[in-house]
Amino acid sequence: MSDFLEPRFIAVCLFMLFIAACLFLAMWVSPDLRTGDGFFREGEQLGTVPTGLAFASDIMPTAAVLYLVGTVAVSGVDGVIIFCCAAASPVLMRCWLAGKLPAARGRTFGEMVTHHLPHGPAKRWVGVACLVAVVPLLIGQLQPLGHAAQLIGLNDSFSPRLIVIMAGGLILACAAIGAARGATMHQIGTAASFLLVAPVMAVMVLLRFDGDIGALLETAEREQGAIGAYLGTGGLFGQGIAGHLDLLSFAGCVLVGASFLPHIAVRLAGSPDARSARKSAGVGAAALCFLVSTAMFLGFGTAALVGREELAEQGPFGGLNIALLAIALDGGGTGEVGMLMFFIMCAAFLTILASASVLLLSGSASIVHDLGLAGSAEVEPDARRDGGAVRARLAMVGLGLFCILVAALTVNVSPQFWLVITYTEAVSTLLPLLMFGLGKRPIPTAAIKYCVLATTVINLVLIFFSPLVSGATHALFPSADWSVWPMYSPSLVSVPTGFLICRAFSRRAQDGKDAAGGDGYGHPVTASLRH
Repeated sequence: MSDFLEPRFIAVCLFMLFIAACLFLAMWVSPDLRTGDGFFREGEQLGTVPTGLAFASDIMPTAAVLYLVGTVAVSGVDGVIIFCCAAASPVLMRCWLAGKLPAARGRTFGEMVTHHLPHGPAKRWVGVACLVAVVPLLIGQLQPLGHAAQLIGLNDSFSPRLIVIMAGGLILACAAIGAARGATMHQIGTAASFLLVAPVMAVMVLLRFDGDIGALLETAEREQGAIGAYLGTGGLFGQGIAGHLDLLSFAGCVLVGASFLPHIAVRLAGSPDARSARKSAGVGAAALCFLVSTAMFLGFGTAALVGREELAEQGPFGGLNIALLAIALDGGGTGEVGMLMFFIMCAAFLTILASASVLLLSGSASIVHDLGLAGSAEVEPDARRDGGAVRARLAMVGLGLFCILVAALTVNVSPQFWLVITYTEAVSTLLPLLMFGLGKRPIPTAAIKYCVLATTVINLVLIFFSPLVSGATHALFPSADWSVWPMYSPSLVSVPTGFLICRAFSRRAQDGKDAAGGDGYGHPVTASLRH
């Protein structure tokens, strides 16, 4: 009988109740799904503050909350730089494009970029680029589920994969039931939970050092065995020129790419006007800055209170680091689940559930509306009404099963691999398309096609020949070495390529406008319009 009163058993039971509550919430807010639009749209407007909190949660998914805390713990100042770039990203979005997004309303990123073009190849190319960005990030969100096995003392190779499959299936069910409205409610809950839990943990860390921040930093530097290097640059990618260029490249991708992913742009595009979009982005930026300011203490606290060997096992982007900090603050060991650990488990699961749900919605929307015929003018309204929800659910289930399987098979792969693919694709492909698609001179179909082709091929080829895949300790194939590209991120090549292609084709279309007898973007112009 005493076993049922142990803190570990009570915490696990409460965690199961929390999962049931998440599923109940998804069922409670589930919309009328007899039409496809009810699956991808929240319906009524949520208001500035709820939309801003959901926007902040979009930017701080599992990768941001778990992996970036681990980056600060392992690499010191390099992690702080990347964290600050993530916090500044929504500010950049607010000042740059937030006010323009409501004018390009659309259910998907492809509809926003190609709102001036007829349905056809252009939107399909954008849909392909969205999937290239969304799928790796979704796999990266599901990977931390496997790390939970180690926390509860399951160290075999099969348990993490089983947990990813089981928990991933539950997340897929919640996403399919709750649809856009349920995902948004979970996003708001995620932001609220971390805005409460992170400051409490930060205060607990500071109390361990009597409120002395200097002592915290000194202990973190001493424990990591990098005196003089931990509080300087080069801890993440190395001290050489290539390492500093890598840091600059990756930090730039996070700064520009974190707020410009497809699901984030679509969320702000649903605002009633430009002023509301800017206000929502401002609320999200304020919430994220507060979270980052406290999360950095968690990173340094992890470095100071968790053993160096345990951190080294997790790699430079370790997803378990914040959980290891919770165990250290609880005063237990690995396999012991205290109440603080329970709250961290709940917040982490809610974060994974919310971010994975939004990414599943974004990816399935691209499949249905961008790559398929659901949004085309040729589809009859009755067919769209009858089959929209079926297509949406089938697309989500197919995408979810694929990502769950890949996440289970690659549970030990460094999350850096997936994050680099996502952020470089967002900055080199999606951002140029969005900027030129919302500009005064709409982007032509040829620019969209060649931008997606060129930048995606460059990204994948350079990543394949980079230390991310071979030739490094935490590479995809650590025992092999065919890396010829010295940097982890290919953005220094692909980002200029994407902008130059969009600029060149847009200018060429504008110059040939009068000579072609059309608008320069594939549309014929009637005689009355020419005169």
